[in-house]
Amino acid sequence: MPNSTMPVISSQILFLFSALGAVNGFLLALYLFTRRTHRLANCMLGALLLAISVRTGKSTFYYFNPGMSAEFLQIGLSACLLIGPLTYLYLHCHLADLAEKAVGRRWHLHLLLPVIFIALGLAFPFSSNPSIWRHSILGIHLYWFCYLLLAGRELRAARARALLPLSVYFGSFLILVAYLSTPLTSYIVGALSFTFSIHLTILSFILRADTKPDSARKDRYQNSKLGEEEAKALLAALNQVMGEQQLYLNPNLSLAQLAKKVGNLPTTVSQVINERLNKSFNHYVNEYRIQHAKHLLVNEIHLNMDLVAERSGFNSNSTFFAAFKKITSQTPASYRTAVGSRSQPS
Repeated sequence: MPNSTMPVISSQILFLFSALGAVNGFLLALYLFTRRTHRLANCMLGALLLAISVRTGKSTFYYFNPGMSAEFLQIGLSACLLIGPLTYLYLHCHLADLAEKAVGRRWHLHLLLPVIFIALGLAFPFSSNPSIWRHSILGIHLYWFCYLLLAGRELRAARARALLPLSVYFGSFLILVAYLSTPLTSYIVGALSFTFSIHLTILSFILRADTKPDSARKDRYQNSKLGEEEAKALLAALNQVMGEQQLYLNPNLSLAQLAKKVGNLPTTVSQVINERLNKSFNHYVNEYRIQHAKHLLVNEIHLNMDLVAERSGFNSNSTFFAAFKKITSQTPASYRTAVGSRSQPS
């Protein structure tokens, strides 16, 4: 006699796995939004996970309850329009962080069209205009795909190999393919794809090296401990050659070049800077460059920002701007104005 409970159990398991991705995506998004670092890349990843969670959560409930309200369908499509731009913005911000570059002030413009679309949806809801919404589905997916192309181009240009950004990118691509292939497969495939993708993203996030910088540095240098006196002597030598020879004015200064100047291995120099100063090599060099730039901004007022950046050892004005704001918490122009006004006779 066949077991009549099997279809019910199978349906329950399918619902569980379909909804699991949406729930975990929401929890991970909440975690990213509440992290103390408040990095823009983390916020973009959290927003992306939230948008996909809403989209796939709607898909799950619609699959098991086809008679659900049209407003839920509208929410799902609106969230779908955000996935493409947020995928691109997360990868753009993540790659900018790795290169220590400024993200740019116009990133929010990528979200302008989805916001306008969502606002128009309030004026023309799905319940009153179902034909308009159904005809827009292909355009929404095409919009998503165009942003995946932009994101893929940035990943290729940066030659990114890290597991987290790659898993986010291919996860977004997999979910899009799943929804586009719905006529040939099943509507629930998109939600199942997200469940797979979100667990891959969680695994990538856990394994990412920069989530535990202290332990990473410890493992990296555990076999090359320096004594207290050796470390102090090396730091003094580094500061001396940087100050006297102004090595920081070379925009292509490398760790190997600096190590050669003080007669040490690059790994040893990197260890001292990281452990004793709690800074990266780039940050250490940029502090000298910014100090030099401050002098130029105040004493060489005829120099524009491009020349100040060039004469301070920066390859570009954008890199100079990002480093200056990161170290001083203000822009070069505001620093020049503030210090200049204080130096004027009253």
